[in-house]
Amino acid sequence: MHWRLLAAAVMALSMGASSVQAQEQADGLWSHLINRGATASWTVSPARPAPRVIEAAGVPGGSALRVRARHGVNPWDVQATAPVGGDIAAGDVVLVAFYARAEQAAEGGSRLPVRLQLAGAPYTSLLEGAKSIDAEWRQYCLSGIAAQDFRGDLSNVSVHLATGDQTIDLGPVFIFDLGPDFDRSQLPDCSR
Repeated sequence: MHWRLLAAAVMALSMGASSVQAQEQADGLWSHLINRGATASWTVSPARPAPRVIEAAGVPGGSALRVRARHGVNPWDVQATAPVGGDIAAGDVVLVAFYARAEQAAEGGSRLPVRLQLAGAPYTSLLEGAKSIDAEWRQYCLSGIAAQDFRGDLSNVSVHLATGDQTIDLGPVFIFDLGPDFDRSQLPDCSR
């Protein structure tokens, strides 16, 4: 449990708050977590070669999933997905935060599409963006307002890995449903 609180505190600190404010924000933010927030949440498809769990100092929980991917015809030809877990209502402010690093970057850099989406056709996206993953452990995020209801058992976070020949380490993923009245100016900068 301690690592979960640490992750929320790290996120709150990245919002520019003082340490007391950060702890209060972390405690409040934590109550909106709708998934398990663990490295073990990731599933890789196709799983060839098989991903493996590695030690990862500097990320909550201390482990990550190492995935080797080859360049595909489509970016989603190799993808890692994690279940959303809880339902999201239209109008809710949603934040997805995950840890990642490129153990071996693709030629020209590892830029990965990330989506919070329906887990099946038509794969409607609630949030999406592309993140440039480098060799350092970092927390990446997506945020926005849900345009429609999303059932947690029919949704996932997907990271598309077939954008190049690369090895990506994925740490825990955290999904927060902050409700319809959350002040979006308090969200971290998810532009990188």
